[in-house]
Amino acid sequence: MRFIYLYFIFFLSGLAGLGYEILWARMFSVSLGHEMSSMLAVVCAFFGGICLGGWIFDKRVSRSQTPGLWYMAFELVIGGWALVLTLLLPHINPFIGSLIGAEPSFLHHWLSVFISVFLILLPATAAMGGTLAAMDRLFTQLKSECSVAGLYGINTLGAMAGTLVVTFWFIPLFGIASASFILILLNFICAIGVVHINQNVSAQQAPLAQTASEEDAPVSNNRILITLIVTGLLGVTYEVVMVRALSQMLENTVFTFAVLLSVYLAGTAIGSLLYQRLAHRVEFFSALTSLLIASSALCLVATYVLRYGEGIFATLHGTLGEGFQQAMLAEALLSLIIFFLPTLTMGATFSHLARHLKKPSGGVGKALSLNTLGGTLAPPLTGIVLLPMLGLKIVLLALGAGYLLLIPRLKQPMTGAIIIPLALLGAVLFDQNPYRFIKTYSDEKILSYVEGITATVSVIQDSHENIYLKVNNHFQMGGTSSAYSDLRQAQLPLMLHKKPETALFLGLGTGITFSGAADYPGLKAEAVELIPEVIAAKNYFKKASGDLDIAGNLKILSGDARRYITATNKKYDVVIADLFHPARDGAGALYSIEHFQAVKNVLNENGLFCQWLPLYQMDISTLKVIIRTFMEAFPEGQAYLAHYSVTNPIIGLIGSTTPRRYPEKWFRDKMQNPEIRKKVLPLKYDSFYSLFGTFLAGSETLKNYSADAAINSDNHPVVIYQAPHFLYSHQEPPASRLMHLIDDFKIPSPEDILIEHVTEEDYLAKERLQAYWQARNAFLEAGTKIEKTRDIQKLYASAKDPLLDVIRKSLDFSAAYYPLLTIAYEIYPYDQDASHDLLNALIRANPMKQEAAHLRYQLFDKE
Repeated sequence: MRFIYLYFIFFLSGLAGLGYEILWARMFSVSLGHEMSSMLAVVCAFFGGICLGGWIFDKRVSRSQTPGLWYMAFELVIGGWALVLTLLLPHINPFIGSLIGAEPSFLHHWLSVFISVFLILLPATAAMGGTLAAMDRLFTQLKSECSVAGLYGINTLGAMAGTLVVTFWFIPLFGIASASFILILLNFICAIGVVHINQNVSAQQAPLAQTASEEDAPVSNNRILITLIVTGLLGVTYEVVMVRALSQMLENTVFTFAVLLSVYLAGTAIGSLLYQRLAHRVEFFSALTSLLIASSALCLVATYVLRYGEGIFATLHGTLGEGFQQAMLAEALLSLIIFFLPTLTMGATFSHLARHLKKPSGGVGKALSLNTLGGTLAPPLTGIVLLPMLGLKIVLLALGAGYLLLIPRLKQPMTGAIIIPLALLGAVLFDQNPYRFIKTYSDEKILSYVEGITATVSVIQDSHENIYLKVNNHFQMGGTSSAYSDLRQAQLPLMLHKKPETALFLGLGTGITFSGAADYPGLKAEAVELIPEVIAAKNYFKKASGDLDIAGNLKILSGDARRYITATNKKYDVVIADLFHPARDGAGALYSIEHFQAVKNVLNENGLFCQWLPLYQMDISTLKVIIRTFMEAFPEGQAYLAHYSVTNPIIGLIGSTTPRRYPEKWFRDKMQNPEIRKKVLPLKYDSFYSLFGTFLAGSETLKNYSADAAINSDNHPVVIYQAPHFLYSHQEPPASRLMHLIDDFKIPSPEDILIEHVTEEDYLAKERLQAYWQARNAFLEAGTKIEKTRDIQKLYASAKDPLLDVIRKSLDFSAAYYPLLTIAYEIYPYDQDASHDLLNALIRANPMKQEAAHLRYQLFDKE
């Protein structure tokens, strides 16, 4: 019974350990950023501490007569230091950010992060590295038949559980700090729980169980050590590469990574537990050879199956149906296909090597240390060197070959078995499939495909020669066809500032929005982009953006926007945040209260911040969370529409250090500059009313609308855990979400945007703006009802009356006028009476515009 009790303690220890890794990575990302240099450094620092602890404590613990006390001390140190970090890390983070600086080199960034995180985590991670040796020694004192394999398997099962419960329950329900306290409690339970067992263990040293003799292991000790390091390297490399590949097939949310990691850990754990049952039956050399051959073959089989991954996932998802649980199950099943069998042999291989390295003087800690050392090297080696240089397919082939190269000597019974992985190597090598996991239509072609350090970035051209950018096959980052909207996202906030001299763009994407600042009078602008490969792809979009490299007033920085905002000493008149998909891992930090407050701190007096929100990529509940959070930082915040599209609605939240009100002559004053005129007139900002007609809601409306929503913070990252549920469920059309928003906001009050009237134009502007907003809302509603058809006669019947009603509401609103003018022209060859009637109706509805009268003259009166 006491063995089951100790197993349970070690299971809880594993749960807490992996849980800490997830929590600490999120806590550090606030100041360290999401650049690959930061993420890799955090992983290396975490596992580096475990590696060091395993090595240092190995002999001390193995020779100890009181391993229970050692284990208790390790758990107390882990829990105690985790408590210190939970309380102090939010205050340490700014110091680390200042140490890194706003624009560090890659090496400076990596070393700063690695050294600082390594030292900060070292007490806890080193103690984690000693727990396996301590528990193994305790079991030996109890004269258990359990080998290190069983303990490693149970601990890894706990790590799997930690991945799931922390990601799916603890953080979403309790927040990061409370989740940390729960894990700390588990550490203290483990420490107290082992005291009872320790008190009943004889101090007399028991002989070690299942320790290999020299005869059992005909491979040199150094060869075992090297094999431990290399198998650790290969195993984690397999994880890193497959996670990158699967992220292009699955939704790539925070839950996706948790599912992938948990399946990987589950396979490793079960492999170790199976080895525990069979260990007494195996001979060292034959078993090692068999495990290495099996690892190679199974990795290569999974590699070949990977080419069908998208189809398999689509079938699974379609069979299981829509919904969050169904999507998670589909992702888990595909993960099982790719990960489960290879990780079985990986777990068994480590257990086999550790069992035969174990001696009275130690060995278990050393085995863990060396295997973890290889795993520590894998992420930077794979992410920075191998994937960008060789590509996914070659790395997986090298991985399969690597296991075969570890075979010390190939004896006769195994010569036949090795043919299987060699044949699979040849099959994958000569497979014509390029292992590029990107969805394209038959009329599209890939202009660029780069497996970069941070993500896989592709540039695609369709049959109309429109070019668009995709990241990890899921997140479309804009393209030439959306240039009109992209440029409006730059010009609206620039127009709302009286005279911007400095601007910062958070996110580059295609560079089209940023190009709106090129040669802007008196303006210096910078853009910060997280993914270096996105920056490299910007020249594919020159047709819409121009050549950003020759624009003298523009500067592009590679880095994490959140970290840059926190670290920079610069001040800006305008800060414009790009469209961040809320379900994308890392984007949630850009919607947090801490980030919004940091942006506020870098604004000059009278500066403004514009956060664009892709309503077509989020549900109303997530929108409310972001609005509530924004309003906490910017109590005078306002909302605007980027354009009048009902299929891809975009909302802009405008925050400022002071309340923003405008006179009617604001637009005319801005138009005095011919360079500004040249930029905004093609975007249909041609009057005061077309500019402020996009105004959606004032501060009181936004506060009331979002009053019942939670605040997204670093401690309670609501957005990143809530937004994926929308992705996985049946989605209400974006047009419906937009109209719900319009209905809830109602018609704005002119006082929300206009200054107290000074001139007659200011007085009349109130009535004209209200009429414009009424026409705009009616136009958006009509857009949800008009039949989408290429048949001009059906379109005429569907659009005529609702759009004429829109035109009659406001003489200033022209968005409905020109579509009807086009319909009148295009229907002329089919129905001249309909064309004539429509032109007459347009003239009556808005006699201020001359285009309808001119077209009627051209078509009917000219002869």
